[in-house]
Amino acid sequence: MCKNMPPLELAIQFHGHVCPGLLFGVRVAEFAQHKLGVDVDKDEELLAVVENDSCAVDAVQSILGCTFGKGNLIFRDYGKQVYTIASRESGRAVRIAQIFGSMDGPEFRRFSQLKSLTCLSPQEENELEELLSVLFELIMSKPVDELFKWQETEMPEVEKATIMPSIECQICGEGVMQSRASTTDRGLVCPTCRLECEVDFNV
Repeated sequence: MCKNMPPLELAIQFHGHVCPGLLFGVRVAEFAQHKLGVDVDKDEELLAVVENDSCAVDAVQSILGCTFGKGNLIFRDYGKQVYTIASRESGRAVRIAQIFGSMDGPEFRRFSQLKSLTCLSPQEENELEELLSVLFELIMSKPVDELFKWQETEMPEVEKATIMPSIECQICGEGVMQSRASTTDRGLVCPTCRLECEVDFNV
């Protein structure tokens, strides 16, 4: 992926297609860059805490360079369109929350309806393309203050990623990060085997 591409193109190439959620994430990522005065992350200078696993997160990953692999993308499964982006170099962080209803309206609802169908007629496919163009203009041109609320906030308490040793699970024999293993009467076991043990015990 070419790092010199414009942010929108980076996000589309990473995600694979254009959709409203991705476009919202582009607006979030670009706003965070502007507000914090940062560029793409290289070595965990940036940190992103995301409270959903929507398409928007792919824009955060591709534009800001915060990824699971680098340990600077933290997923909190709250089901909220909320993103906290932080700069470890400046010690500043901004919390961005989508305004409820800002991604709603007849065009959004019709787009979602068509996307939920398993088979589209040629007319519906054309309508979907036209709606996507309309939504593209709506989302990318909408003033920030109509899309989301934001505020500077305290730095999230997240340490830089560390390489943890792995051990052998005493049940399945697979390697598991030591910090994720649990002590049982059969020794240290991985989370999967621990859950299976609990099911067997409850049965």
